[in-house]
Amino acid sequence: MEDKEINKLFGFDPNTIGNRPRGYWIVEKIEEEEGWVGAVVGDLCIKTRDGGGNPIDGSACCAGNFIGTAEDGFDRTYRYYYYRKL
Repeated sequence: MEDKEINKLFGFDPNTIGNRPRGYWIVEKIEEEEGWVGAVVGDLCIKTRDGGGNPIDGSACCAGNFIGTAEDGFDRTYRYYYYRKL
């Protein structure tokens, strides 16, 4: 899915989320981190390097469709931000 489509479905450019964004995808299968925050298939996951004691992007948590955030269970330097469609 392209950035423009994500922007239309979720209301923002996914490349602006997180202090150090590393990519994004639409959740297709519920993995451990998705389960922690209550994400469902079809939600947006944005991977960043905001974990491991690095500061969380507070503005990323202000969107009305924000679900939650979780550090990666294997490499805690990664953080995931989750969003529902508008």
